[in-house]
Amino acid sequence: MIDKGFKGVWLIVKLNLLFVLFSLCGLVMFGVGPALQMMNDLFVESEFDYKEITFHKAWESFKGHFVRSNQLFWLYNGCLAILFYNLYLSVQLKGLLWLIIDFLLLTMSLLIFVSYQYVLVYESEYELPILQLIKLSCISVFLSFSSFLKLLIGIAIILGFSWGMKGLLLFATFALWTAWNHIATKHNREFVEKRLVGNES
Repeated sequence: MIDKGFKGVWLIVKLNLLFVLFSLCGLVMFGVGPALQMMNDLFVESEFDYKEITFHKAWESFKGHFVRSNQLFWLYNGCLAILFYNLYLSVQLKGLLWLIIDFLLLTMSLLIFVSYQYVLVYESEYELPILQLIKLSCISVFLSFSSFLKLLIGIAIILGFSWGMKGLLLFATFALWTAWNHIATKHNREFVEKRLVGNES
């Protein structure tokens, strides 16, 4: 158990350091999206074996996903930026109507945020056109409310710890986020996979 624990920690550290390195390679603005996808690819491929995570594999994944991952990253984050800006404006206005609008904008922001987490996971598992990938991710968000909450709560806890211990941003935060995405969405992804297999047969 101790040996598995140390291997798991080293896997997280390696993934996170690679994420930081490749994010900087893309000048952050164009590096974060492909680096996030690279982490997901390596996490799926490694199956918790840190030896399977190499710089060469990371570079090939980063390079292969560069254009498409940036398109998805900026599409989702552009939508989030618009929603958050409108939320910022609406919270400054008082009244029941504006309170309802605040709630709707916040809910839509959370749904889009969670949908992007599914995009990252499905991109590593399936070869789909962008539109089909987005559709599948949006459907997955609504499959289980408990999975939706579990994913958000887990990410919030990871970010909370990282806020208190800034060193985690370099060594663990983003890799833990990736690992939690796969753990929290496992039930929904298994359901989707069974449906896809059933349709093919």
